[in-house]
Amino acid sequence: MGAKAWFIAYFDDDPKAVLSNQPKLDRNASRELAERLFPDVTLTSAEDVTLEFLDPQKDQIIIGCYGGVRIVAHYELSNDRPSKIDPRWFDPALGTNAYVHATHSVVDWFAYGLWRNGKLARALSISPDDGIAEQIGDPLPFEKAYWDGQFPVDDDDDEGSYPLPFHPLELSEASILHHLGFQFEGQISEWICDPIDIPAVTFAMKSDRPFWKFW
Repeated sequence: MGAKAWFIAYFDDDPKAVLSNQPKLDRNASRELAERLFPDVTLTSAEDVTLEFLDPQKDQIIIGCYGGVRIVAHYELSNDRPSKIDPRWFDPALGTNAYVHATHSVVDWFAYGLWRNGKLARALSISPDDGIAEQIGDPLPFEKAYWDGQFPVDDDDDEGSYPLPFHPLELSEASILHHLGFQFEGQISEWICDPIDIPAVTFAMKSDRPFWKFW
């Protein structure tokens, strides 16, 4: 697996109903959302991407607004504890549901959070090195089979040595499939859309705040 991503999806109703119809990108709404989230920066349009690429650099933001679904990728969302992300990201006016997804395949790390009406309902952060770094709320139904040991890791080097009952990246793919209907890797036959077919805009970000201080 080679996934790397950090993003948030806002939606009121089932986002799969929107994404399954190859929605048109609303460029004006995308810029307006970027300006709302980062009022103190100058945004410069950069190269378009697709939802296959949701791991922008620190000085970038990727956004796609598709009617009732808004997807934003920014480095702030890569926090290894979803509950510590700045609350400004979870304004219910942006969507009654907010789903954060963060993963990095190099360290087998996955984290996600789900907010309903601005309140955290579920958060999980897990990797083989740190174990369960954060777990808040009850596991959602799609997690059950993993916690029940139905997807153990086949460790060729030392049978039974993997420190978790499942591979975090496999749960990562199950999570994004459950919430948004696609994956970065996995069973294409189960997807409701291919992320490479859905465009998003990229903005370069430059802070408007002065770098000096007054004493």
